[in-house]
Amino acid sequence: MSGLSYREKTLYASLAAELLLYGTFVVLHGQGTLNEVAGVIAAIILAQIAVQLVIAALTRNRTTDERDKLIELRGYRTGYVTLAFLMVLGLGMLWFHARVFHMTLDNHRMGLHFLNVFFGMLVISDITKTIAQIASYRRAL
Repeated sequence: MSGLSYREKTLYASLAAELLLYGTFVVLHGQGTLNEVAGVIAAIILAQIAVQLVIAALTRNRTTDERDKLIELRGYRTGYVTLAFLMVLGLGMLWFHARVFHMTLDNHRMGLHFLNVFFGMLVISDITKTIAQIASYRRAL
């Protein structure tokens, strides 16, 4: 990891923390309760803060240039497009299930299901953003 720039180190650490925590949540809980989802969100935030502090403390050169800003923008655009696509897909699936299976949306379990689904969509779009940024750094070398 010593040959990587500060920004690349933060991206790899962020990706690892998010995959580890969210992956563990999905494997262990599948569809979690409201408290479990809130706990995973808090754990991801705390892990990101801790990892970024360690990397910042151990890295001497933390300067960024125009290339870093362009790569960051490219990653955010990829993440946004992924999130928009998943939201449209999720809303379409909701409409389809409500129309075909005559679902009612008033029960607690349905709301919890959609909380889990949309939380997953946010995590997937963030992972996509991070992977796009890592790929841009690798391609730039």
